[in-house]
Amino acid sequence: MPRSLTVRWDDFEAAFIITSPDAVYFVNTDTGDVEYTSHMDGETVRERILKRTGGDQWIEIPRATYEDGIAELKAFAEAEPDAELSAALVAALAEKLPPRAFNRALGGNVEARRRWSAARMAGIHQRLLAFCTEHDLVIDDDRFRALLN
Repeated sequence: MPRSLTVRWDDFEAAFIITSPDAVYFVNTDTGDVEYTSHMDGETVRERILKRTGGDQWIEIPRATYEDGIAELKAFAEAEPDAELSAALVAALAEKLPPRAFNRALGGNVEARRRWSAARMAGIHQRLLAFCTEHDLVIDDDRFRALLN
């Protein structure tokens, strides 16, 4: 049976937004607390956080992989309604640094950037919902409920 959990939504959502491979986020399934450690933390702080989050009530929130990110870029590029921009975005993904090239290909196209931002948030929210489903969590927040509709 799903477990209802009250969290600070911004902290919980940020755990799915932050893509730094050095960031590690955890959620406490008893209290809803979200803890994280990053490259900015010294070794002592990192060890203290990892020790505190070591109990069974803590679940690590997985990072999106680089491959996940590239797949999102590719899906967006292929679905882009402007054929010329779509071709430029697809070509950018073949370059040495695909995310940077993708961003350059978007350039100053405000509407395409809005579509990309919306697509990126949709992907983030899909990962958030998949995580909650996997761990039988229902977040007690209107923003979570809105994602379910």
